[in-house]
Amino acid sequence: MLLHYLKVAFRSMKKDKGYLLVNVIGLSVAVACCLLLVFWIKFELSYERCYLDYERIHRVVKLEKRPDGVAKDTYIRPSFEDQLKESFPQIESAGLLSIEKLPFIEVDSDKEGVSLEYGTCNEDFLRIFSYEYLAGNPMSIMTNKQIIITEEAAKKMFGSESPIGKKISFGGNFLVLEIGAVIKMPLNTQIRFDLLNPSRSKGRGGVMFLMFREDVKITPELQEQLSTFPHTLGYDKYTIEIQPIKEAYLHSDWDTNSGSMTEIYLFSFVAFLILLIAIINYINTSIARSINRIKEVGVRKVTGSSRNKLIVRFLSDSFLLSFFAVLLAFIPTVVLFPAFSEIMGLKISLHFDWAILFIALLFCLLITFFSGGYSAFYLSSFNPILIFRGGSKTGSKEKFRKILIGLQLFLSIAILICTLLVHKQINGIYTADTGVDRENIYVFESGLWYSSEDFIQEIKKNPNVIDASIAMTAPYNASYGYSGISWEGSSDDVKEVEFVEICCDYHYANTFGLDLLSGQFIQPGLTWFYDQTEDTYAIVINESFQKLMGEENPIGITVTYGWGRKGKIIGVLKDFNFKPLKENITPLIMSFNPEACSKVYVKTNGQNSKETFSFVLEKYNEMKPNKETPANYYTVKEEYDRMYAKELRMGKLFVVFSIISFILSLMGVISMISFMAEKRTKEIAIRKINGASIAGIIRLFVVEILKIGIIATVFALPIAYFVMNSWLQSYVYQTNLSWWVFICVPLVIFLLVAITIGIQIFFVARKNPVESLRSE
Repeated sequence: MLLHYLKVAFRSMKKDKGYLLVNVIGLSVAVACCLLLVFWIKFELSYERCYLDYERIHRVVKLEKRPDGVAKDTYIRPSFEDQLKESFPQIESAGLLSIEKLPFIEVDSDKEGVSLEYGTCNEDFLRIFSYEYLAGNPMSIMTNKQIIITEEAAKKMFGSESPIGKKISFGGNFLVLEIGAVIKMPLNTQIRFDLLNPSRSKGRGGVMFLMFREDVKITPELQEQLSTFPHTLGYDKYTIEIQPIKEAYLHSDWDTNSGSMTEIYLFSFVAFLILLIAIINYINTSIARSINRIKEVGVRKVTGSSRNKLIVRFLSDSFLLSFFAVLLAFIPTVVLFPAFSEIMGLKISLHFDWAILFIALLFCLLITFFSGGYSAFYLSSFNPILIFRGGSKTGSKEKFRKILIGLQLFLSIAILICTLLVHKQINGIYTADTGVDRENIYVFESGLWYSSEDFIQEIKKNPNVIDASIAMTAPYNASYGYSGISWEGSSDDVKEVEFVEICCDYHYANTFGLDLLSGQFIQPGLTWFYDQTEDTYAIVINESFQKLMGEENPIGITVTYGWGRKGKIIGVLKDFNFKPLKENITPLIMSFNPEACSKVYVKTNGQNSKETFSFVLEKYNEMKPNKETPANYYTVKEEYDRMYAKELRMGKLFVVFSIISFILSLMGVISMISFMAEKRTKEIAIRKINGASIAGIIRLFVVEILKIGIIATVFALPIAYFVMNSWLQSYVYQTNLSWWVFICVPLVIFLLVAITIGIQIFFVARKNPVESLRSE
């Protein structure tokens, strides 16, 4: 019987090819969007679940109360892990990991050095995190005092050669290490490094991880004891919290390297809306076609079919179309996955596992019951006597159809408004004047330090090089901050205020176009950081720092900061955004310290860019301190793009999804109008015979749909305004919720719908009325 129903369903679909085309294409596109997002969500949710016993692993987060709120940080001082482990028997292992980027070179090799993420840890770290060892093992590493290298770093440094037993060095013979193991680094983890040295050194702090014993439950009492443990050691300003490692990636909004649960919810909701629009299209066309199927219900009931059999009949029809649409959706999923993967920053290959196939089947069943439910449960309830007498309860059916069309228009209007405002906000942030020049600047990760001035003067011989500067960071993503500042007459409250320090040379202001309000910038001719005295150790502050001091002229005031350092203020800079635009401008100190400056910024005029860059790179390779320092370089624009990667990604996907949702809605409206025009051919012919013009007939259909659209707009505008206003609260710098967006989007949609309706009705209305009536 089921096979019979499937055959009938197939014949029905074959007979109505237009219906089939609209619904299958719409559903397959919607399902493809959902499948692509399922891959991304599945990967994001899998972070840190790649480790054995991940349920027992927690990350330690340090909390510091400040006047502007609670600051969170993952840096833990050395030896704290031992003190914590000794005081709490519930802790099985306490690992500490510190990461820094250093240039390494193979000992007794002529190869150029490679910059690698070098991690140092204690023994407990290797007990906590279980890695897949491609060669070697953790026991031999500890016994032979060797280090671990990742598979990717090994290929980068040694190519196809085995790295086991090879020695690498940093700073000449300052640090010589022997490789004893190769591991495969998981893709779904934040804990990343290229080299790992499980040394027993207690000289460095880092990120701390705890593994609790199997029988331990993390109770509120235990959390409270752990939280206040720093107080027992004399650190009254701090508390700690333990964060399950499986939550560290998606539930750490304060961490710039984390993911976002909000982003997952947002895109999941958008994908659901797209699927909903496609299902509404299906329901609308099903309702329209149901006029042709009412007599089928009557005939089947008269010939003995029960209502249950009719339900199976209609659901099988819906299932066949849904299954075909879902099956077809795998094609755009495979084709679009590389582009989608690049936008989302995924590093995984496309793999349809059982979970994905189960979700695809779930989509199929969901579409079947939601879209085929009307025909299955509504039409099957009709009395055959009522059917043959011509009754069909068309009034309620028409009302339901109009509600669905209105819902489609509501979703399209709301999504397009939100998309334009999201794009406006992201574009506004990305192109905002932050008080910093970012054009035509190259970045070299360098160890030039005190020889940097010779390099700068050498490359400035090229007329296309405007200036160059060494610094610890660019003036748009500075994060090296701490508290504890004071000056003569300052209050105790300012000691709690966090400020940021940027170490640089005297070229920095000119290279990035910073504006000096008073005094002077860092002086030229400074030789060595440690030779400076209070008189010569000069600092420059920004306007926000001056406002904090409350001094009209702070020039000459000595500020104590950073573990007792003293600096005399020699200049005040105009405020600029040295952090991402989600944060306010805070107090800033700029000082001279070449040993903290790991980057060279080269400003050019943009002319002959390839030749100019080749010249700079050649000079850099000639003057770099040793061959182990690689020439790592990129542009300021590339770095700025990485800083706003999440926002740019969200903007791109929103645009794509909104276009898809609008096209699907338009397809639904076209399908409905086409069907309405076909079924009302007789009405149109009679109107023409009675003197109605084609324009008047078109106006009749357009007004009918636009009435629905106006009602949808009334609901869509306030909801879109509320959603976008709430979303913008997370940004310090917000775009205006421009009135023209809320006006233009509905007008454009109405115009496109009206044109679509007009074209279809025109071709129907221009037919000869006699032929139309004869066909009826």
